Amino acid sequence: MLLLIAALSAPAAASEQAIPTIELSAGADGPAVAPYVRYAKDPGAPDGRGLAAILAAPLAAVQGQSVHFGPPGARTIVAVKVRNASDAQGSWIFTTGRGSLKYFRLYEVTDGRFDLIVDGTDAEAARENLLSYQAFSTEFVLDPGQQKLLLIDFVSENSTYMPLKIQTYGSFFKDRRANIALVSGVVLGVAVLIFLNFLFFSITGHREFVWLAVAQTFFAINTIHSEGYFTIFFLSDNPLTSVGIEDMFKCGFAGAMAQFARSFIGTATRFPKTDVALRVLIGAALALMALQPGLALYPPGFRHSLHIGCWIIAVAGALFLPFVGYAAMKRIGRQLWPLFVGWASLALFIVYAAIASMGVFAWLPINWHLAGPVGLFESLMATLALGLNLKKIQADKLAADEAYARELAGRLAVSERAARLAEEKAFALETVHSQNALLHASGHDSKQVILALNSAVDVLKRDPAANGELTAMLQSSADYLGEIVSTTMSGANIVGSEDDFVALGAFSGAALVEPLQMMFRAPFAAKGLTLAVRVDTNIMLVSDKPLLMRVLANLISNSYQYTAKGGATLTLDREGEEAVIRLSDTGSGMPADIVRALNAADGRRVRADARAAGSGSGFHSAKRLIGALGGSLAITASDGGGTTIAVRLPAAYAAITPCPAEELQAALPGWRILDFDERAAFDAALAAAEGSRRGIAALTYDDTTVTRGRLSELVGLMILKPPCRELMRHPLVVRGSEQL
Repeated sequence: MLLLIAALSAPAAASEQAIPTIELSAGADGPAVAPYVRYAKDPGAPDGRGLAAILAAPLAAVQGQSVHFGPPGARTIVAVKVRNASDAQGSWIFTTGRGSLKYFRLYEVTDGRFDLIVDGTDAEAARENLLSYQAFSTEFVLDPGQQKLLLIDFVSENSTYMPLKIQTYGSFFKDRRANIALVSGVVLGVAVLIFLNFLFFSITGHREFVWLAVAQTFFAINTIHSEGYFTIFFLSDNPLTSVGIEDMFKCGFAGAMAQFARSFIGTATRFPKTDVALRVLIGAALALMALQPGLALYPPGFRHSLHIGCWIIAVAGALFLPFVGYAAMKRIGRQLWPLFVGWASLALFIVYAAIASMGVFAWLPINWHLAGPVGLFESLMATLALGLNLKKIQADKLAADEAYARELAGRLAVSERAARLAEEKAFALETVHSQNALLHASGHDSKQVILALNSAVDVLKRDPAANGELTAMLQSSADYLGEIVSTTMSGANIVGSEDDFVALGAFSGAALVEPLQMMFRAPFAAKGLTLAVRVDTNIMLVSDKPLLMRVLANLISNSYQYTAKGGATLTLDREGEEAVIRLSDTGSGMPADIVRALNAADGRRVRADARAAGSGSGFHSAKRLIGALGGSLAITASDGGGTTIAVRLPAAYAAITPCPAEELQAALPGWRILDFDERAAFDAALAAAEGSRRGIAALTYDDTTVTRGRLSELVGLMILKPPCRELMRHPLVVRGSEQL
């Protein structure tokens, strides 16, 4: 046994000669430790090769002023030799600055004996040591001329950076108190910013304040954790959990800050490619956070990869966000300069700290205590950017209000002549609407009169004794009346108004198509044409029936006019919540350039056939009216065999559900719904209403042209009674509510 001790102590003693000695003076702190540290990396397990054998081999010196031993994961043996060079006895504290390590043991080597001073693998001993010193540390006493060899055996999962110090009792705890004050100040400052962000969110409703508060919360908790306080009080016996929490907070901060950038800058609309990158970053951060709870179950290689991945997420976010901030500053305004400055400062620190902490360059110095102030500065700059942006928005609003006030003053200064002209215009439009409705209502009767005249002419022509002049007069009257009806059924009847005022109501598909079938069946038959109609019996539409009938009448009239043989087919089907109306005829068709011009929404008048009468405005007006109803109108096919036109309309259902006006109002907070049938209350509410008429909807049974004309000048939407729940989903209602 003595021979074995001698064999073990001999190499250790020989190795001690190669370790430089730190000369200490009683009552004074030790010098910088880095030049005196010697270490060795051992690939084996901590309980494998003995310390004496490792110390017998040559030891390496630390490169640079930072006590760093390269990449983590391997067993590291650190040796520090101290001697009391003064004439009095002295006591010092030797501290590692670390409180979370996978494996840690601190020895004193005396005459070849390895005395275990601090055992980090013992949960109770580790807890007592951390509670006393807030990091793995030991207090030693040296008599004059006495020396000691301190030996550290440790394995780290995240970093081998170890800020070793030798300090007097007073200096050590002074630094501890200063660090506590620094952390407390940072956390208090961030807490104030979090409170302000939630306050601003409650006032403005802007979600970017919430996401910034979430990011700042992650940062505040990580600041406390990175200083070791969670580990000291709760996780001294579970270093892997400590690493997992650190990586979780790190990824959470990166993901929340990326989401803050998306919400605040609006990358989805302003920078779509950047938004995709931020989404990927957030998804990766969430995935790595989800993997952290099972850290103890993974093999060491996978744990190391997860830790590297978390650093990659933090560094990628830190590097990318300054570019996003700069682009936002250029696109949105210079008021976002604090955002760029804050993100850039944090990016520089995180990149530098990541490189130094991971041991890429072991000589790089690092001070993790600066993470708190840098993060606080970044949070302050981001909050300042939000404040400056709100100030800019408020300034723009005030400028817009001033411009609106000037415009309003100008409108109020309009002369009585201009007001009289406006009244005359309204009266003229109302007259046009009334005449237009009258012409449509009398269309069928006019056709019957024409048929009667033509029948009389046929009878007179078969009677040789009939008066020729009477026959010619009746024939001329029938032709003239036919021209009038043809003009009434042409595009001219829907060109007279450019007003897109809509009256929404619920009606069946049959109620839309059957009147058109009755109106056009006789003219088609008289020309030797067929008019086939097929309607889905299980369809209810929420739309403007009179406007739809005007459009379809124009389209059927065109088919009648340009079809010489065969006929037309009108179908109405439901596809999901969309109504599809198709009109196909066997007419002469149109050239491709005419089809393209008609389908283009440029408003130009296009004549499909220059030889036929008409203004060329009917299709354009029909397309405009369908667009006003939230639908689309297009020529889907046209050649020598005929033309097919498709009308697509929203809000088609198998059935509708009536609802009271109160339920409709509750579901549409963006609209103010007034009952037009209660005229006194309607007029009073309209007079008391503030803002644009676009935010008011009139509810009524009256669907006459006169009522439409009057309400088009007073409100933004007309709703026919009884209302239904399906109307709440109509795009015009939803879009109008969102715009308001």
